[in-house]
Amino acid sequence: MNHMKSSTKVGILFIVTLLLIIGFALALGAIQPFSNSYELKIAYNFAGGIEVGSPVRVMGIKVGKVRSIEFVPDFKMPETGQEVKLVITVSIDKKAWPTVRKDSQYFINLAGVIGEKFLEITPGTLEAAEVTPGQVVRGEDPPRIDQLISQSYSLAGKVIEFVNKNEGSVIDTIDTMNKLVVNLDKALRQLEKTSRDQDVQRIIKNIGTMTDDLAFFSQKMRSPEGLKTLALINELIRRLEPLDSDAIHKFLQKEGIKAHIF
Repeated sequence: MNHMKSSTKVGILFIVTLLLIIGFALALGAIQPFSNSYELKIAYNFAGGIEVGSPVRVMGIKVGKVRSIEFVPDFKMPETGQEVKLVITVSIDKKAWPTVRKDSQYFINLAGVIGEKFLEITPGTLEAAEVTPGQVVRGEDPPRIDQLISQSYSLAGKVIEFVNKNEGSVIDTIDTMNKLVVNLDKALRQLEKTSRDQDVQRIIKNIGTMTDDLAFFSQKMRSPEGLKTLALINELIRRLEPLDSDAIHKFLQKEGIKAHIF
């Protein structure tokens, strides 16, 4: 009887332990008998520090998490044939799934300056088709901060080397620029001083008046009356053109003309 009781206790303890393990797995999401999400595979060549369990966000709202990260050396994108070495599997809530479409983009971002990494999905347009669950899509590789820093150091070193080799030329160039700035400042000051002189102001005023008069005269000349006057002057010149000085002199020597004139 005591032996049966011990076996029963062991059995109950085993069942309780198993239930606790299942409950713990359900809480962590390792077991999902009634899954409320779809899986999507995103291909990258650089993960930027993303990890299993990192959140997945759409429009800044957490809708899932990273399930797995796999190295696939011989993987190629089905549509383009591009070689991609890393495939990240994520789960996305079914409520958010309609926002994931063919023209969506997949970024690996950082929450704050030193915050956690997360995978950001930009919502697609309604015109684009929805993505099929389990489909492989191409993600946007994050920038390599270490490479950027290395390139910055390399560029800084080249600048310093150039300055050291051309120190005299650089100093001369800076000195020339300084002289140009000084001369420009003097010219502007002299121009300001000259503009305050009364004689200069009067000349400028007269030039302005003459310009206004010329504009007025030009405007009048373009009027119908002005054009008619110009036409009459042109006709008069055309008629006088055949006459020479001898004919005009002979004409003025006649007594009748003299009498009428004088």
